[in-house]
Amino acid sequence: MFNYSSEVKWIQVTDIDGGLVWINLETVERIYRTSDGSIFESANTVIKTIVPFEKIPELLSGDRQ
Repeated sequence: MFNYSSEVKWIQVTDIDGGLVWINLETVERIYRTSDGSIFESANTVIKTIVPFEKIPELLSGDRQ
């Protein structure tokens, strides 16, 4: 589990198709590592990204990708 600033509610990441998507961190239930990035999973949404799993703490702290 990551600790992150309560001020960070949304992050913008690149999905596996190269498009930019916004993710509401308040709804994310799980984050998985994949061979080519990470998966953010919410109750009704799964977003596959090219964000390396190791970069997730930086995103959650508010640093830009």
